[in-house]
Amino acid sequence: MRTIEEVGIKFYIYQLIGVLVVWLGMTYFIDDIGGDMKIIYYIVTSWMLFIIVLTIKKYFSDRKKKDD
Repeated sequence: MRTIEEVGIKFYIYQLIGVLVVWLGMTYFIDDIGGDMKIIYYIVTSWMLFIIVLTIKKYFSDRKKKDD
């Protein structure tokens, strides 16, 4: 099992792109989404924001290691 330090920034960027594609597709049809599907939309949105935070954290962590 790999730790967060072993996972490269490419991993986070690829995940972000994948979730972004799904999120954009759901956003396009947001008016047609009803009830329970909105919960899934909000979960995908939260996951995407979480990945953005992890990507930024990893970027600055790698940059700090490079500077040291």
